[in-house]
Amino acid sequence: MEAETTLVRQQHLFNVQKLQQYLRSRLHLAPESSAISVRQYSSGQSNPTFFIQTPERSYVLRKKPPGPLLPGAHKVDREYAVQKALHSAGFPVPQPVLYCSDTDVIGTEFYVMEHVKGRIFRDLKLPGLSAAERSALYVAAVETLARLHSVDVTSLGLTGYGKGAGYSKRQVSTWTKQYRASAHRSIPAMDDLSNWLSNNLPSGDNEVTLVHGDFRIDNLIFHPTEAQVLAVLDWELSTTGQPTADLAYFLMPHYCPSHHGVISTLGGVTEIEGIPPPGDLISIYCRCRGLPPSLPHQNFFIALAMFKMACIAQGIYARFLLGNASAPDAARYGETVEPLAQLALKIAHSSSLAMPVSDRHFLQSPRGHAVLQQVKEFMRQHILPAQQQIMEYYAKHTDGPQRWQTPPVLEELKAKARAAGLWNLFLPAVSGLSQVDYSYIAEETGRCFFAPEVFNCQAPDSGNMEVLHLYGSEQQKKQWLEPLLRGEIRSCFCMTEPDVASSDATNMQCTLQKDNDHYIINGKKWWSSVELRCLSVVVVNMTLAFTELKLPDKPAVFK
Repeated sequence: MEAETTLVRQQHLFNVQKLQQYLRSRLHLAPESSAISVRQYSSGQSNPTFFIQTPERSYVLRKKPPGPLLPGAHKVDREYAVQKALHSAGFPVPQPVLYCSDTDVIGTEFYVMEHVKGRIFRDLKLPGLSAAERSALYVAAVETLARLHSVDVTSLGLTGYGKGAGYSKRQVSTWTKQYRASAHRSIPAMDDLSNWLSNNLPSGDNEVTLVHGDFRIDNLIFHPTEAQVLAVLDWELSTTGQPTADLAYFLMPHYCPSHHGVISTLGGVTEIEGIPPPGDLISIYCRCRGLPPSLPHQNFFIALAMFKMACIAQGIYARFLLGNASAPDAARYGETVEPLAQLALKIAHSSSLAMPVSDRHFLQSPRGHAVLQQVKEFMRQHILPAQQQIMEYYAKHTDGPQRWQTPPVLEELKAKARAAGLWNLFLPAVSGLSQVDYSYIAEETGRCFFAPEVFNCQAPDSGNMEVLHLYGSEQQKKQWLEPLLRGEIRSCFCMTEPDVASSDATNMQCTLQKDNDHYIINGKKWWSSVELRCLSVVVVNMTLAFTELKLPDKPAVFK
């Protein structure tokens, strides 16, 4: 549980004593139960969610976010109502305990449900599991979705819960309004996609079931050891309408290339052994519901799912800009809106979706994938929360000598990274990773300006260490490479010259000539990647031999 939760974030703090008093009276807790602990779940981007621990039991509390909200969003009362109805019918949801509309208690409406122990997979690729386990979990998920769509809404007592037929048209209209209300800049692809969806609504959009609205692997709690769904979470977007939209939304990651995976719930599952392809999942779903094995209007519903996800991402980013986002990585969601819209348009205009959109061709090794997940988790837990503190440090010391000193918190992060084995990942001989493996890690660390330094993978040191590793003498390695690998010194790189209009090494004018057991370097360099703390320099030169210029066998390294 500790790994899934953090201390309550500043923007979501509330009066725990008031909550204790309220729960004590409503749940009939014993006097000694008044002492409760509250921690916030680190995942989840919509309604802030908290783990409540009492001496007797554990609960989960979901509340509306503070501050200005989009119209119709964050309806925790609807979540409570639908979970209560489904739990009474035996459908796997956490048992709802109470709903509170009194904003005087913790500042916003909230509800409390039981805490369900089990497995939640934040990464849709299900790393660390066998192919058979992955397949069984995806099958269990799609069977649960089919079970949801087979529930009789009337028997649940949810008459009037949604508006019924015409779901697709309402979805396009609702999400377009939500997007425009939260947009911070113009994205033509989003406007084009909204127009295409409006003009290509499927005919006969009359089927009505209970729909979840956000059915994904990471919104499910699985049995600790079995391929069984114990609880479906996050019912905020639930309503009644077209079940095909729910199924398409679940299948969406199969059509997203891995490089769209800024959000952990997108992309990269098509090459993972054991995860069933969309056709198999559709067949299983249809068999469970007694339907023909097909997904009518598949292009439309996949494009609608991506439009919806893009709108959700825009809303999350808007809450980040307002300062009331639910998770620390909310800023990253702004990067996904335009690529998702462009991909959805491509799918919308495709003649067929018999095969998923081609994924990237450069595949990671199992170790590379595992290390990438470690890096992502380290970024989420340690680096991203420290961004503000480090930015304030550099802003404060912009014009002083301390700008060249490492902030204390950065040194602490480096120590943690090294202790976690996330150190010198760029160098295959040290990390055991391929260049392809490291490229994905570099993409991840590149999202924060100081993250590469935390892992001792910052430029120009990483390139200089590679040069020393490949071409340095044993003496040079001992004197310069080993301290660099330990993070004890820094280096710089000198290539660009004032009279050369490129960084093409064949244009270098700076020369290197051997003089007995020394080298003479003659030339001028500028725009060097210099750092006042550096103790070694790599200089790119031309060598002089037989009165002709040629590329050096190895660069000069000097103090």
